[in-house]
Amino acid sequence: MISVAITGGIGSGKTEVTNYLISKGFTVIDADKMSREMTGAGGKAMPYILEHFGSSFILEDGSLDRAAMRDLIFRDPEKKLLLEEGTTKVILEDIEAIRKERAESGDKALFFDIPLLFETGTETDYDAILVITADYDVRKARIMARDDIDPAIIDLIMDTQEDEERKIAMADFVIFNNGTLEELHDAVDMLIKKLEF
Repeated sequence: MISVAITGGIGSGKTEVTNYLISKGFTVIDADKMSREMTGAGGKAMPYILEHFGSSFILEDGSLDRAAMRDLIFRDPEKKLLLEEGTTKVILEDIEAIRKERAESGDKALFFDIPLLFETGTETDYDAILVITADYDVRKARIMARDDIDPAIIDLIMDTQEDEERKIAMADFVIFNNGTLEELHDAVDMLIKKLEF
C-alpha cells in the first residue's frame, strides 16, 4: 500500500482535493478532523487543555473555544508549542494505527490530509508527498470568503506556516491551484495516473 501525505497552506484547496479523492473511492485520513474530535466535548485533548490553558478556553458544552485558542497561539508562539505538545503526538499515534489497519484491509493507497506535515517533521513517514499551493492573494481571498476571520489574523496564520517555496521543494508532486475547480480535478486525475496504483 502506498501512503501519500497531502499538505499545503491554509486556503490552498486541500479540502477540494481530498473531497475529490474520496469521490473517486480513495480513503483519506483528515488530521484536522481528528484534531477537532480531540478538542470536542469529551475529547482526548480536553483534560490537557484545561490543565495548561484554563477554563477560559473551554466552551459551555465542554469543547475547545477554537476562536479564542486560535487568537492566542498565533500571537504567542510558546503557547502554540504548548498546544501542539498535547495534541500533535496523539494525532500521530492515531494516524499510525489507522495506516496499519488499512494496510491489513488491502487498500492500495491511503491519503493523509496533514496541513502541518513539514512543521511536525513527519514528512519521511510517507511514500509520497503532494503539496497543494496557490498564490498568497488567491489563498487569502478564499479564506476571507469562507471564514469570518479578521484579515490580520489570516496574515498571522499564513505567515506562521511553512514557507510555500520550501514545501514545493520538498514535495514529490505539486498542484498549483490558482484556477477553476475543474482544472483542479484534472490535476488530481493526472496525479492518480502518475502514482500507478
